[in-house]
Amino acid sequence: MEPMRKKLHIFLSLLGGWMLLLLSIGTAHAQLEPFKVSGKLCIPDQECLADSTVFTDTLATSTAWSWDFGDGSGLITSTKNSIKHLFQTPGMKLITLTRTVAGIPETVTRTVNVGVPPPAFPNWRRDTMICKEDLGKLFLNPYPNNAPNGVKYMWFPKGDTTQTLRVDSSGCYSVEVTNADGCTYEDKITVKVCLEQSNQEGAKWYFGNNAGLDFSGGSPQPLTDGQIKTPEGTSSISNSKGQLLFYTDGVKIFDKNGVVMPSKDTAALAGSPNSTQSALIVPKPTCRGCEYLYYVFTTSEINGQKKFSYSLVDMRRNGGNGEVVETNNLLNDNTTERIASVRNERDSTYWIVSHDYDSNVFRVYHATKAGLEGPFQYALGAVQDTVSKGEGYMKFSPADSTGMRRLAVVVPGPPRNLVEIYNFSDSSGRLSGPQTIDLGPAPPKAYGVEFSPDGTKMYVSLQKGDAAGDTTLSRLWQYDISLGDSARIADSKILIDSSATQVYGALQVGSDGRIYLAIKDSQYLGVINEPDEDSQDEVRFVKDGIFLGGSTSQLGLPNFVQNFTNESSGPGFTYSDTCSNQATNFQASPLCDPIKDSYTWNFGDGSAPVTGQNQQVQHTYKMPGTYSVSLRLVNRCKDTTITQRITIIATPDPINLKSPIDTCTNRLVLDAGVEAEAYFWRRNRVPLAQTKTITLQPNGGSGSYEVFAANGIESQCFSRGATQVTLRRPPAYSLGPDTSLCVGGGNVVLNAKPTPTNWNKFQWSTGETTQLITVTQPGTYFVQVTINTGTPQACVNEDTIQVRALPKAKIAAVLTPPTGCTTTDGQIVIGNISPPSGSYTFEWFGPNNTMLSATGNTLPNVGEGTYRVMLRGNPAVCATDSSFGLRAVRTLRLQPTIVNARCTLPSSGAINLNTLAGTPQTYVWTNAMGAGLGTNAALLANLLPGMYNVKVTDAGGCDTTLRDITVGITPDKFLSLGPDRKKCIGDTALLIPSLPLIPGNQYRWSTGETTDRISVTRGGTYTLTVTNTVTGCTDNDDFTYSLAPRPTYDLTKEVPLCDLDDGAMATLAVRGGASNLSYFWFHSEERTSRVMVSLVGNYRVRISNPEGCELFDTARVVVRCEPRIYIPDVFTPNGDGNNDVLNVFGDHLTDFELKIFNRWGEVIFYTNDINQKWDGSYRGSVYPPMSYPYVVSFKSKFFPDRPRENQRGAVLLVR
Repeated sequence: MEPMRKKLHIFLSLLGGWMLLLLSIGTAHAQLEPFKVSGKLCIPDQECLADSTVFTDTLATSTAWSWDFGDGSGLITSTKNSIKHLFQTPGMKLITLTRTVAGIPETVTRTVNVGVPPPAFPNWRRDTMICKEDLGKLFLNPYPNNAPNGVKYMWFPKGDTTQTLRVDSSGCYSVEVTNADGCTYEDKITVKVCLEQSNQEGAKWYFGNNAGLDFSGGSPQPLTDGQIKTPEGTSSISNSKGQLLFYTDGVKIFDKNGVVMPSKDTAALAGSPNSTQSALIVPKPTCRGCEYLYYVFTTSEINGQKKFSYSLVDMRRNGGNGEVVETNNLLNDNTTERIASVRNERDSTYWIVSHDYDSNVFRVYHATKAGLEGPFQYALGAVQDTVSKGEGYMKFSPADSTGMRRLAVVVPGPPRNLVEIYNFSDSSGRLSGPQTIDLGPAPPKAYGVEFSPDGTKMYVSLQKGDAAGDTTLSRLWQYDISLGDSARIADSKILIDSSATQVYGALQVGSDGRIYLAIKDSQYLGVINEPDEDSQDEVRFVKDGIFLGGSTSQLGLPNFVQNFTNESSGPGFTYSDTCSNQATNFQASPLCDPIKDSYTWNFGDGSAPVTGQNQQVQHTYKMPGTYSVSLRLVNRCKDTTITQRITIIATPDPINLKSPIDTCTNRLVLDAGVEAEAYFWRRNRVPLAQTKTITLQPNGGSGSYEVFAANGIESQCFSRGATQVTLRRPPAYSLGPDTSLCVGGGNVVLNAKPTPTNWNKFQWSTGETTQLITVTQPGTYFVQVTINTGTPQACVNEDTIQVRALPKAKIAAVLTPPTGCTTTDGQIVIGNISPPSGSYTFEWFGPNNTMLSATGNTLPNVGEGTYRVMLRGNPAVCATDSSFGLRAVRTLRLQPTIVNARCTLPSSGAINLNTLAGTPQTYVWTNAMGAGLGTNAALLANLLPGMYNVKVTDAGGCDTTLRDITVGITPDKFLSLGPDRKKCIGDTALLIPSLPLIPGNQYRWSTGETTDRISVTRGGTYTLTVTNTVTGCTDNDDFTYSLAPRPTYDLTKEVPLCDLDDGAMATLAVRGGASNLSYFWFHSEERTSRVMVSLVGNYRVRISNPEGCELFDTARVVVRCEPRIYIPDVFTPNGDGNNDVLNVFGDHLTDFELKIFNRWGEVIFYTNDINQKWDGSYRGSVYPPMSYPYVVSFKSKFFPDRPRENQRGAVLLVR
C-alpha cells in the first residue's frame, strides 16, 4: 500500500472508532435519561393554555419528587411521579429533579430547549359564507405575506401539506403550522355554502346485520354498504354536511369506504357485540382547529370485563380516511353498559356520562380543548348491582331554554322495571335527582328509551323473552314527563304498540324528528311519526315504518351525541299572535347568514306586499280566516319563495260594560254583550265564572268586575271589559201567593202593587207596563217594579207569581146503545162524580151540538151519535165538558168471492158476496172512483180488473161497507205481430199488432217508439211490449223483418248525340250488374242491358233481380256536337260578283277570332264575328294577289271546359 493511502486508511479507521464510541456514549445516555419529557416544549399559546409539558420520572422505585424547571418558578414538590409545567419564556432550561430512592435523596438533571410557536395567521377569518358558484374560487393561505421559514403545514380534512389550499367544497378547514422547534400554531375556517344543509353529524346510521339508513336527504333511505353485523350497540359519525367519516361496533372501526381503519395498535377495541351501548363517538374539541380528532368510547359486556375505555381517531391521516392513533385507554374497570354524551352549545365542549356497576355512582367526563377532564362523580339513584340492572339504555333529552336537560336511565328488572330521570346542566355538568318511574314487573324487560324532539314525552321499549313458551309481550310505552312528579308521569303512560311475536329493542330519534324502533330480525324499523303528540292515534306509529333494503335489524341502534340528531332548520318564517285586528308578528330565517337578504312579504289578504331587509315584520288582519302567506327571500346567491297557510282567529268585538254601576236592585245581570267561544269573569281580580252573563245580588255583589271574551284553543284572542259595581238592597217586594184559573174562558187579575211601598213603574214579563194585568192562561208571570224612577235614589225589585190551572171534575157514565142503527132506545146515565161535593147542574147537547131538554144526570131515548154533557156548580173545579158516543151492535158479516178477469177478455171479472151473519137488505156497489154501478144484488159481474166497494144495509138500518175489493187479472197471451216477413231493402213495412183494443194500452217497441204501430225500413227483429194500465196485463211478441238486396248496377245518366250527323246513334247501357238481373226499357219494351237510340230525350229503364226487388232509373240523351269550321283555300275579289269575299263557315263553336297576316307578319284583317267577310283590302288599299296566312281560334259550344282551339292555314287571293 502506498504511504499516503496507508495514512488515510489509518485516519478513517481511527475516525470510525471515535464515531462508534460517540454513538455508544449517546445510546447509553439515551438509555439513562433521568426522566421522560412529553408534550410540546413551547411557550404557551395565550388562547390555548393546554400546551403544557409533562415530566415523568422513569425510575419505578422513587417515592417522592421535587422539581425545579430552571425558569424561576421555584421548587415544586409532588406526590406523583408525573407533573405538568408551562414555560412562560423560551430558551434553554436546566431541569432538576430531586427524588427519594430507598429513603435517600437523589438529584438528576436534564437540559431542554423551550421554543416559540409560529406567528398567528394575519387577517384570518374563521367563518365565511359563499355561493355554490364560488366553490373552487376560494384559496386559503395562512401567511399570504412573509411566511416564516422552515415551517411545515398540515391541513384538515385531507392532510395536505402545501401552504395554500383551494376550497372545492363546504366544510371545516384547519391548518397546523409546525416550526423547527416542534412548536405549532393552528387555526380553522368554516366554509358554508348558501342553503347547503349543515349540522348533520348524525345523518348516517349503521347497525344490526349490515343495515343502515341515510338521513342526509331529509327522508331516510336504506344503506346497503354497511360492514357491521352485531346484535347491540354501534355508533357512527358524519361531517356537518352528512358525509360519512367512520362507524364502529365497539370492536372494529370502519372508514367511510367500509374498510377497517388502520391503527398503530393491532388490538381490537374494548367494546363488546353484546353491550347495550357498546360504543359512542365524540369529537375532541380543539382550540382553533376543526374537529379532526375523535374519541371512540367503548363499554364491554357486563358479563365480561366491565371496562370503560376510549380510543382516538385522527381524520387528517390516511388521506383523510382516518387512523386510530390511540387504543383502549382505560377510564374505569367496573362499569355498566351505558354511555351517553351531549354537547354544550355555549362553548362547543362535550359531556360524557357513564355509570358504575354494583354502585349508584355516575361518572361525568368533560371533553375540552385541554383534553378529557374528570371524572366528576355523583352518587344518585338506585344501586345497579345485578347484570340485568346494568343493561338498559341511557339517553339525554333536548335542552330547555335554560340549558337544563333530562337524563333518562333504564333500570331493567327483575323484580320491576324502572326509569330514573335526572336533571343535567349543560354549563356545569352537574347531575341531580332522580324521579323514579315504575314501569311494572319484569318480564317483559325494559330496554330502550328516547325523548320526543320537544322534550315533553318519553318513550320506553320493553322486550319479550326469547325462551320457548314465553307469554310476555314486547311493548312500547309513552310517558308525559311535563307533568312534574313521578306519580303523575307514571299514570300518564299510553300503550303505543305491543307484540307477542317480535322482540323490541333500542329507540333512537332521527334528524327528521321521528323516533325509530329496532325490531329484532325484522327488515323494517318501527317509526313513531309524530312523537310530540299525546295519543296512540296521533303519534302515528307504524311497525313496518321504514324498509332496510333487505338487511335486518337486531336490538341496537347507533349511539350519538344527543345534539347530533336534532332536526336541522332551513330558511323559512315563523309567526305568532294570530288574532284579527291585532298585530301578527312574522319572523324570517335568513337564507344564508351573514349574506344580506331582501324579504318580500305577501300576507294573502289583498294588502300590498312589504319589501325590506328586516327579518321581523308585523301585519294586522282585519278579518278571521285562513290566509296563504308567502315570503320571497333574495340575496346574491339565491332567490326562493316560501309559502305557509296561517289561520287568523276572530278577536271578539270590544266589550262595552257600563261603568260605574250604582244601582238598587235585588238582581243585577252583567252581560259581556259579544259573541265568543269562552268567557272569564273576575271580581276584585278573583276568578268568578265562565259564562257570558253573571247575576249579582246585593249580598257581596258590589266590587270591581272584569270580563274576558276569548276565541281560540288557548283563548289567545280576547277582548276585555271592566266596570265598578255598587249594589244596594231595595225595599222588600212580593206579588203575593200563587193563584189559579180555569183554562178556556177563565181569567185572573194580577196586581203589581200589593204592598204599601210607593212603587211607581211596572214592567211585566207579558210586556205590559200597568199596575194591573188580566191573564187567561196558566203559567209563570214576572214583574219588575221601580220606586223613585229617574232619581239617584231609584230602586228596582222583582217577583214571580205562579198561575195554576184548576182541574176539571172526573165523571163515570153508563152507556146503553140503541138496538138498531135507526132506532132511538139508547140511554146515558151519569154515575160517580169526583169531587162528589157541591151542587152540580147538567146541560145536554145532541150530535149536532143542539141543546137537549134533559137537565138531570140521565139522557134517555136517544139513537146513535155523539152526546155532550156540561157539569157546573163546584167552585173547586172548573166546568167539565165530556162527550159520549152511542153505537148499535152490528151483526152483518160478509165475505166476497172474487173471479179475476182475463187479459184476452178484460171485462170477465166478478164479485159474489157471501153472508156469514145477519140479514142483508140492500146492496150499493161503487167503483174505485166512487161512481155507482147500479146493481142491488150480492153478485156483481162483467167487471174490469180494479178495486170495488159495496155498502150493505140490514133491516135495522145498520150497514157495513167492504172497501177495496180487488178484482185481479189472469194473465194469458193477447198480443200478436203476425208471421215474419221479407221485403226489399228500402221498402217500408207497417207493423200493426193484433190485440183487444181497450182503454189503457201502452206500447213500447224495441225501437223506443210508443205508438200503436210503427213503420220500419231496416231488417231485423222487432219486439213490442204492451202493458194495460187498467188491467195490469203485459204481453210481448217478436217480428222478424228480412230484407232482400236491391239490384246494384251502373248507368251513365247523360249520353251525348250529335243530331246533325246522319244516322248518328247513342248507346244506353246498364253495366256492373249481376248476370241474373232483368231489364225493361219503357220506350221500346226491350229487355236487354244495352239499347241504341237516335233521338235526344229521357229513356226510363227498370232493373229487377230474382228476389223481386226492382229499381227504376233514367238515362238522358243530350245534343253534344264537335266544333266545325271551314275556310276556303282561294277567293277572287275581282268584282265579278262571284267569290268576291272570303267566307268562313262554322258551327257548334263560340269565342270566334280570325287574324290574316301579310308577308311581314302584320295583321291586315281581324274579326270575332264569323259572318264578317274579307274583301282582300286593308285600310282602303287593295292587296295584290298572293297567298295570305291566317290563324283562326274558337272554343267548343258543347264542351266549354275544353281549352281554346287554334288552327293555322293560308288563303290564296286571286284577282
